[in-house]
Amino acid sequence: MTQSGHSLGSSNWDHVDQSIGVFVDSDRLNKWLTLGANIAVLVGIMFLAFEIKQNSEHLALQLEFQAAQKIFENNRDLQDPNKALIYSKALTQPSEMTLDEALVAASIVLNLTNEWEDRFFIYEAGLISDSEWKRHVRENVDWTLGSKFAKKVWEQNRPAYEPEFADYVDSLLPNVADNGTVSWWEDMRPEFDE
Repeated sequence: MTQSGHSLGSSNWDHVDQSIGVFVDSDRLNKWLTLGANIAVLVGIMFLAFEIKQNSEHLALQLEFQAAQKIFENNRDLQDPNKALIYSKALTQPSEMTLDEALVAASIVLNLTNEWEDRFFIYEAGLISDSEWKRHVRENVDWTLGSKFAKKVWEQNRPAYEPEFADYVDSLLPNVADNGTVSWWEDMRPEFDE
């Protein structure tokens, strides 16, 4: 017996048995807590992925809207009779333009090609397909770069553009006539003479 009157017998071992039982129960509890934490992390990751997808779709729509806004602004610029006259002169009589007129006409060409490059950047961000930005350029290249003046502006400013984008535009140029923009009007004009 000990001084306290307890024997070293069964009661001390009972305490050890109870401690082991608590340890086993806490081990089981830790496993459940770990499983619950892992499930919570997985649910959190899935929610985050969903949010990222929604944000990407929202960003793509916003960028598409901004690109459409640029097209609208470019078209609005050409509704200004003075700018339209200057651009017409760039198409038909570029050697007779003043410096001021050449700057205005060049800015029209650059605004249009910058809008194309914006679509290329939207593609690079993974928000539209490769075919989408290329289709937009193909649909507009004859009208935008269909003059000696516009081609010269493109050629002089080409180094400022993203190489992959510029290479694609260059690949289309052999099929773009030097009078493509004027031909667009000449092809359409007879329909209004009737």
